[in-house]
Amino acid sequence: MTTRPRIELRLRRLHAAQRQIVSEAARFNVLCAGRRFGKSRLGINLTAKPLLAGDPVGWFSPTYKMLSELWRETVETFRPVIVGKNETERRLTLLTGGVLEMWSLESPDAVRGRHYRRVVIDECAMVKSLLDAWNLAIRPTLIDLEGDAWFLSTPKGRNDYATLYGWGQDPDEPEWHSWRFPTAANPHISPGEIEGMRRSMPARAFEQEIEARFIDEVSGALWKYATIDANRVKDHPYLARIVVAIDPAVTSNPDSDETGIVAFGIDRSSPMHGYVLADASGTYSPDGWARKAIALYHSLSADCIVAEANQGGDMVRFTLRTVDPTVPVKLVHASRGKQTRAEPVAALDEQGRIHHVGVFPDLEMQMTTWSPIDDRDSPDRVDARVWAASELMLRREIPAARVLPR
Repeated sequence: MTTRPRIELRLRRLHAAQRQIVSEAARFNVLCAGRRFGKSRLGINLTAKPLLAGDPVGWFSPTYKMLSELWRETVETFRPVIVGKNETERRLTLLTGGVLEMWSLESPDAVRGRHYRRVVIDECAMVKSLLDAWNLAIRPTLIDLEGDAWFLSTPKGRNDYATLYGWGQDPDEPEWHSWRFPTAANPHISPGEIEGMRRSMPARAFEQEIEARFIDEVSGALWKYATIDANRVKDHPYLARIVVAIDPAVTSNPDSDETGIVAFGIDRSSPMHGYVLADASGTYSPDGWARKAIALYHSLSADCIVAEANQGGDMVRFTLRTVDPTVPVKLVHASRGKQTRAEPVAALDEQGRIHHVGVFPDLEMQMTTWSPIDDRDSPDRVDARVWAASELMLRREIPAARVLPR
């Protein structure tokens, strides 16, 4: 009689707050947690038990791009027990018979006909019409096996996700339970890092992103998350022109501000519509942001790179051309204050004429938490978006149409 070889699956050990959540779980669970709390890692661990028992599990993310990032980590976690892998359909089959299927909620109806023992909805505060996706598409997949659900996210204002969180706090909803944990609940995050973010981030942004609090609309903010979300698209039409805008940080060290790098395109409709194509902002050295912007310029076949002349424009041009002397750089002059420059762009958003192609969490957080009344210095990502939109939508020159490479 032969004995089956023993296979070990090593899951990353959960920290105390994560273990508390698992021990207190109900059927439908809503975790509201700060950035870097370990939400996605918790979600991956939560899929292990039903998968190893041979049951089907569904994983849902707001966009295909966000799903792709989780896919790689999930494959590495379950590699010792994977017997089938479909990269195109994002499906894993384990030697136990358990199947994990991963979906983008850009098309929630695609899940119809499936049945699951457990579902995980990751970063669900970013899901457009989350309650519709839950009630009409995801919830029915749990009927056959009487499965459970986990909603994991950092809050984004008071939207459908906040409603689900409220159900978890309601004693009249016994099947629901919810928790709120700040980033500091993760013992692997340095308290010094959190304190540094407290000093550098707008207060409202820190409350939402780090302390995981549901924030009402910021008084005086030029953008509302509901407007951004209503205008969001998952694809774009033919584009007439594309620029990459840069708002460079003044200094270059670990405590420096980020450099805003945003790609933006316009179509040929009348009136024209604009499309945010990418947000490559981050903390870089001058050589680092130049290479990042130029790589984005080439990947999108953009027309030029735009930078503010008033804020070291000659330095920006020189830095970019030391990396690639062929890149056209256009310096634009700020004759008005930041709020005055931003208001016409915000008006275009209100008119439904600017669309985010996908989800840009950090950019959208800055847009919805910056109030020019309370903070005269607009954030880097917002500045780059304003420069890009102003260059393309508040000027009249529109060359012949072309197709953005895929």
